Amino acid sequence: MIIDELREALGTYLGPLLSAQVQAGSLNCQSNSPLVASLEPSKIAIKAEDAGVERLVLYRQPGFTPEELALTKDFVEELIAIYDATSPDYRADLLTFLPARAISRHLGGIRAVSLILRQFEAWSARTYEGGEITSSIGIDPNANGRGSSLTEIFDHDFSAVVSNGFDTLLVVTLDGKIAGSGQLTANQLGLDYVPYRLNAIADWTDNNRIALVLNRLGEQLVFRNKRLIFAKRRGEWQFYAHEMYLRRMQPPQNRILREAIYQSCLDISFARSGGCIIVVRSGSLGKIGEIVSDPDLISGDHPSIKSKTIRAIVNNKFQNLDRRLRQELLALDGAMVLDHLGNIVAAGAIVSVPAGSEGGGRTAAAKKGSSLGLGIKISEDGGVSVYKDENKILVA
Repeated sequence: MIIDELREALGTYLGPLLSAQVQAGSLNCQSNSPLVASLEPSKIAIKAEDAGVERLVLYRQPGFTPEELALTKDFVEELIAIYDATSPDYRADLLTFLPARAISRHLGGIRAVSLILRQFEAWSARTYEGGEITSSIGIDPNANGRGSSLTEIFDHDFSAVVSNGFDTLLVVTLDGKIAGSGQLTANQLGLDYVPYRLNAIADWTDNNRIALVLNRLGEQLVFRNKRLIFAKRRGEWQFYAHEMYLRRMQPPQNRILREAIYQSCLDISFARSGGCIIVVRSGSLGKIGEIVSDPDLISGDHPSIKSKTIRAIVNNKFQNLDRRLRQELLALDGAMVLDHLGNIVAAGAIVSVPAGSEGGGRTAAAKKGSSLGLGIKISEDGGVSVYKDENKILVA
């Protein structure tokens, strides 16, 4: 594999997976330098071959976590394996499976993971009796297989409807033997790093269990240790570096409030309802009236019927509200405006933006709102963009 082929693979597959960029140019290195190495927290150096003397740099600010460095190593090892085992005529098609193969390797090279991801990819382009296929399959390392195997049942249509994708799942062993099923109860409080609708499945993933979900939109999700770790959305795989996202989402300084905002971003993102959140820093509270009109303010002098209704519904700070209520409020047309303590200043508010602003209404509102602190746009396609001082600082 030559350096240009490495650059293309990193830019096409690993960059989106880690929300990172491949820097222009290359760096010289010793032939005995590691295939993948951390240069500094925000830079990972990658060679095209073990004996290579040139390497590319993957960059992201803030820096990469140890798990992301390990994932990069798994990705490069799978990439080299594909190049070594295939001819150029077939390589482009096989590389489309590269992220899934890297994820499978990262999760321990479990055979069942590879089988399930391959089947989910096929099901995402099919229907069953006119409806989209949804499925959830759990891998339990402590389970004993007592039935057929995934390979056998995937040859039959019934396998597409033995779980519902949100609170039941088919349970298999590490090698894909059927071990049973799970009928799950949702955690009413929700889990920190999981979309609320899927917390029952995520809650199952303790004791080294892994759960994989295919939803009605054809998205594939992977859960481990009671958190979402990978998802394939809009045609691209993404690793969820939850702690990194939380560090970037400031203000507010209050960790509990930041976690609540992040949880709601996940809920809105996977509900595909879209939303906008503005957090106003303490020193800018007096400027809220510059972007939100008085009728949209819950405690304004002349609140609208909507503002009066929201004031009657909301009797607590944002971080203390039920996640389902937060999701409903964020689904209102307009922006949710919070102060730095979590008090709801407005919901469904129309934000005053400059004429000729680029992007859609939510983008303009989030960008303008960030002039007072932090602005977050959650697109209806699930993407999350975070702005600070009118500059984009994070895309998830």
